[in-house]
Amino acid sequence: WLAFPRILFQFLFPPFGSIDSAGSTFLHLGSFSCRIWISFLLAGLCASLVTNTILQLFSNGVEAGAETAGVVEHEDRYLAQTYIILAIEMYMMPQIYDAVAASRDESMYQGMVRKCKDYAAERLVVVVGAGHANGILQRVRQRGL
Repeated sequence: WLAFPRILFQFLFPPFGSIDSAGSTFLHLGSFSCRIWISFLLAGLCASLVTNTILQLFSNGVEAGAETAGVVEHEDRYLAQTYIILAIEMYMMPQIYDAVAASRDESMYQGMVRKCKDYAAERLVVVVGAGHANGILQRVRQRGL
């Protein structure tokens, strides 16, 4: 807690030569049109509705079975549903990561290898997002280009 003011100050006022993350974020957010903001809002609401409905269906069924079996008391049904949803999320998040991000890392790595071979390149500059950089670098270190 003692370092919080210093870290906050460095975040709000980065040293010369560093990227002003907060300022860049506000500039980019301000550049979006009203139509984009409405699209973000609708997409977020729709995704939340679908995800919440699916999780509620699973947890209601499991909780009803547990209540019928006498494992869960009627008063504790909402707490049980909450724990069931958390367990589903803890199981699903790594699965979703593997399905989406890790497979995308692999396909991006394969594309880089293909381009290196096509151009017989000795050096390569690739710009990727921060979410994929570590996965691609790990593959480069293990398998090379």
